[in-house]
Amino acid sequence: MTRVSRRRVLALIGTAALAPLAARAQVDAGPYVPSPSMIVDRMLELGGVRGDDYLFDLGSGDGRIVITAARRFGTRGYGVEIKPELVKLATEQAARAGVADKVRFERRDLFQTDLSEATVVTLYLLPGIVKDLVPKILAEMKPGARVVSHDYPLSPWTPDRFVQFDTEEKVPISGTTRTVLYLYTVPARVAGEWRAQVPGVKGPVVLAIAQHPVKTTASATLAGRKVSLDDFTVRGETVRFSLPGVGPGGRPLVLEGRAAGDTIEGTVASAGAPAAWRAVRAATK
Repeated sequence: MTRVSRRRVLALIGTAALAPLAARAQVDAGPYVPSPSMIVDRMLELGGVRGDDYLFDLGSGDGRIVITAARRFGTRGYGVEIKPELVKLATEQAARAGVADKVRFERRDLFQTDLSEATVVTLYLLPGIVKDLVPKILAEMKPGARVVSHDYPLSPWTPDRFVQFDTEEKVPISGTTRTVLYLYTVPARVAGEWRAQVPGVKGPVVLAIAQHPVKTTASATLAGRKVSLDDFTVRGETVRFSLPGVGPGGRPLVLEGRAAGDTIEGTVASAGAPAAWRAVRAATK
């Protein structure tokens, strides 16, 4: 094989290797279907959008969710859209609405978009795309950030809340009046082994926490005895659970705390007087 032909073969191999990535960047996450104004309002309400939020709309279309939040609350916004004509339209709409200084729109693959700065993400995408976004959202968004999805749940993640209602504005879009909005709060990343000091409990309490979208499971070892923590919950930065049989009269101790990195600090909620507890995550081997 000559040097020239070898280069051509290598070039073809390189092109073939890059083709799936190029195709992936052009994946259309859904047809352009503008959300009726009533649904936009309900999405912003469900997400608790405020003036100090940074709202990302993935598949932003004509920009109406981001623009409405900016006009109503002064919220900064970022719209991600794969269709260039819609990016242009949204940018023009923002200028007409007088919020061009608060929002921006870009043509970008939503899977290549860094979500770490977003405090709220809104979605109206195909169900398969929504499901594929779950690991990215959980890995990149900060604890306490909210996600509102229109019509399609972020399976297998369990929503904090959902609202269902009917609106005639939906009929031209989907042929039905039915709309469902799902709210999720990004949990703190608490998986691992923790050693906790709890008032009234002799010696350290060892917590073993396994975390996944469907449910966070945990157990505690107290004085060599392992017990399941069936009521263990994580919502945003807040961790809550009860230790059975160690409170006054054998009642459970209910603990609530705030997770921040490798520490959880809080109070024993069931104590007569406020009592502080603290847990530290063990270093991974």
